[in-house]
Amino acid sequence: MLDKSKYFLNKNENKITLEETKNLQEIILYHDNLYYNKENPIISDFEYDILLKKLNFLEEKYDLEKISSNIWADLVESTFEKVPHSKPMLSLDNTYNAEDLTDFDKKIKNILKRDINLSYNVEYKFDGLWIELIYEKWNFIQAITRGNWLQWEDVTENVRQIENIPKKIDYKNRLEVRGEVVMLKSIFKKVNEERLKNSEALFSNPRNAASWSLRQKNINITRDRKLFFFAYDVPNFEEEEASYRDLITHLENTGFSVSPFFEYGENIEKITEIILDIQEKKSDLNLDFEIDGLVLKLDNISLWREIWFTGHHPRYATSYKFPAELLTTKILSIEESVWRTGTITPVANLESVNIGWVIVKRATLHNYDEVKNKDIKIGDNVFIRRAWEVIPEVVSVITEGRTWEEKEILPPEKCPICDTKVKKDEDKVRYYCDNPKCPAKTMQNLAYQIGKTGLNIDWFGPAIVEKFLEEKLITDLPSIFNLKDKKEEILALEWFQEKSVNNLLEAIENAKNIGVNTFITTLWISWVWKVTAREVAKLFKVADDIINFNYNIEDLLELNDVWPEIAKNIVNFFHNPDNEEFLEKLISKLNIEFPDKNNNNNAKLLDKKFCVTWSFDNYKRDELVKIIEENGWEFFSSVSWKLDYLLAWEKAGSKIQKAEKLWVEILSLEEFFDLIK
Repeated sequence: MLDKSKYFLNKNENKITLEETKNLQEIILYHDNLYYNKENPIISDFEYDILLKKLNFLEEKYDLEKISSNIWADLVESTFEKVPHSKPMLSLDNTYNAEDLTDFDKKIKNILKRDINLSYNVEYKFDGLWIELIYEKWNFIQAITRGNWLQWEDVTENVRQIENIPKKIDYKNRLEVRGEVVMLKSIFKKVNEERLKNSEALFSNPRNAASWSLRQKNINITRDRKLFFFAYDVPNFEEEEASYRDLITHLENTGFSVSPFFEYGENIEKITEIILDIQEKKSDLNLDFEIDGLVLKLDNISLWREIWFTGHHPRYATSYKFPAELLTTKILSIEESVWRTGTITPVANLESVNIGWVIVKRATLHNYDEVKNKDIKIGDNVFIRRAWEVIPEVVSVITEGRTWEEKEILPPEKCPICDTKVKKDEDKVRYYCDNPKCPAKTMQNLAYQIGKTGLNIDWFGPAIVEKFLEEKLITDLPSIFNLKDKKEEILALEWFQEKSVNNLLEAIENAKNIGVNTFITTLWISWVWKVTAREVAKLFKVADDIINFNYNIEDLLELNDVWPEIAKNIVNFFHNPDNEEFLEKLISKLNIEFPDKNNNNNAKLLDKKFCVTWSFDNYKRDELVKIIEENGWEFFSSVSWKLDYLLAWEKAGSKIQKAEKLWVEILSLEEFFDLIK
């Protein structure tokens, strides 16, 4: 069935025949059964949405009777009593394209037949289980799952076990409250760890775990899972509320938990900017529950009754789903990657798949204990996602697709690079190579230190680092600055020409001028990234302060963004005798710049946030970003309402337009340098 699903995912709907459409209907019903009944889907929500949209198009094309995406609600193996909803519990229309939100605004105005300023609210789109709560004469009396929009299961006794749901409220008449039950990510992790100990199948995600936990006849299971409820709708509130914002405030005052994020505005384009900014920063939100997008709702409830519903969804609300992060693919083979610390990480080679508009062919498996815990094998069909929107990782195995010809993944006995016998930490999960001269370690360190996060040396990519190490032209970071004396040796190598070598040597010479913030980042102390490096750099006024480091862990904990483990790493680095020699050699090659603490402009611009457009006549964008970060200011890659300044070329176009709409101050290059003098 997984292969059949992939066939339809990859096929243009205009080329799908009538007979294939009927087959697709059966496939949708099969996936509905796995999702609603078994809580064990074998495709992602994004892939299901694609299949369903194709089916809707084809059913109209061939004039077929439409199947409901919830038809399994009438077939599911349920031991709960079925009860009706007073009003249909409709799903939201959705889009993966933020530009469609502007069209959503236009459609509402077209239905209203007048051009008015419409106010909207934005809230999290939870990835949970829809529930309706019913109260009469102050008391909670019933809970119903969403089901097939009109009726579903009575799960009252299970829902009573959810601690944050009020059992009594200050409201005498009948009240229906709708929202979602979620399982917190921290609880989900513990649940799967416990199931692993008991040799039970793991849940693929918190949503499925929450659904399974809520639909057990043993209410103790629901109680132990510590589920959580968020309220966001009251379909029959008798006291007319003027706005959705007032309604949610009323719910919160009554004792219900509501979405912890709430934005309000009248400008749809500004709201779109806010939504895209949340998407960009969502990995920094540190939420303990899953969200897969945001919901946009018209604030004026009286207008809801004018625009009302389609047969499938309300017209006054829509959801913007974040670009696909979870998709299915297949593990073809395994490579062993040696990190700079010597840790050996299994990396999966995959059938290529497009996640969030990025083609993914490889994914980390983190460590060999993780491989064992998730029961991952070569040849498995798996769910993958982009962790922190960057590093692809395998989430879980689709065991239903197994042929039992899959191959086990075992830890290596020897380092794949230097052939040294592999060791395992007694109190940790890592396997590692302890050879201090392992080429992989040196290569990883140098590639980082001269890359964009470090010295940012143009023309000096990882392939050249590897080649120069092989030829023994370099041995460590300080040795890079001796390459000017080895020009003839470099030119003797294949593919190196006079011009490219000159460009490289010039870039190395320019890299000698470095701010203290970047210098600390370049050292690549464990867990010390840009923000933390900026804090640590405040300790130093001159280069000798770095060499004669005399701070202890307690001193470092006084800094922002430094916690005990980081403080320990910093102290260990600077007090390591080998590193002291390394620092002296490196500092002797560089011209480290220290900010003038007495500069009034520096103080005035403290904590300011900048964005830079791509094109300037005399400066590269990276050079300007470096100036911003070396002065301790924050750089943003896109325009948002959080910015203080946009440094823009006069023909920058869209970024200038966005900045003007968001009231962000726009600076020319001349104004920028005047500001920071």
